Amino acid sequence: MEPEEEEQPPACGRDWAELQRDVLMLIFLKLGAMEVLRAAGSVCRSWRKVAKEEPELWRKIDMTNHSYGSDCYVLKDPTKLAIDRSGGRLEEFSVEDFGDNELLWYLCDRTSILKKLCLISCYQLSEDAMADTAKRQPLLEEIQITFGSFSEKVTEIVGKECPLLKSFKFNTSWDNMGAYNPNDEAVISDDDEALGIAKTMHQLHHLQLIGNRLTNEGLKAILHGCPHLETLDIRRCYNVNMDADMRALCARLKTIRLPNDSVDDYEFHVYTNQEYYSDVEEYYDDVDYEIDDLHDEDLFDYDDLFSDYDGDDYMF
Repeated sequence: MEPEEEEQPPACGRDWAELQRDVLMLIFLKLGAMEVLRAAGSVCRSWRKVAKEEPELWRKIDMTNHSYGSDCYVLKDPTKLAIDRSGGRLEEFSVEDFGDNELLWYLCDRTSILKKLCLISCYQLSEDAMADTAKRQPLLEEIQITFGSFSEKVTEIVGKECPLLKSFKFNTSWDNMGAYNPNDEAVISDDDEALGIAKTMHQLHHLQLIGNRLTNEGLKAILHGCPHLETLDIRRCYNVNMDADMRALCARLKTIRLPNDSVDDYEFHVYTNQEYYSDVEEYYDDVDYEIDDLHDEDLFDYDDLFSDYDGDDYMF
């Protein structure tokens, strides 16, 4: 009978499975949600136990800056798992690309104490779901909506439902691109979002509106309606004219970023008008067919295409 081999100590001289729980908590908090879910939580039984049974570990869930690209929706199930593990103690939630109605409703069914909500490039998220989320999270103090597809009413909706709101970021990804045209005509002004903020967010301390279409009138309304405002970021808001009167109104602010200030330190890329139209031209240069081909009778049978059209049954 062969003698039993003695268990060899780890090469580094440390048994990682014996780390104390508070030490593991510190390690896991530095790793982030996805690393804990797919890696650290699978190292050994003791690590998995901490990953599964410590709600404090999941008070902050950040699902941004991932590298999944168009496959990001594979992160929805892991995100739900992280939400479940929070045990109703989730206070900060951030998601990029794959935040949709279902995910936010799932979130609201499992916590009602959110203090921070960050939504980046969540174009599948509807205004109704956003309104419902704001209503069900009355403790929200910080909201970031960057590169979304909401109407101008969303600012008023959020302001009404979140009376404790201290910080609001509502940014676009380009320089008022929706109103720009190649003939360099002035961009279309729109103060609806600004007026919604002024009307409802009276406790606001920090406001960021990169690429907004507000004018001096909208900015004046914000300054009067938000008496506690300390910091203001209106970079790329080219309808604002920082004349002497406007500078006097903004003098009480501790920090202000002006329309022409650099966005180099901004974490996202803000398209300039020139970049956008260059990209559009490059795209069409790569198209294999000519636009005129779209009218070729061999490609489209227009009688058949609209054969089912019946007056008001369709909206264009």
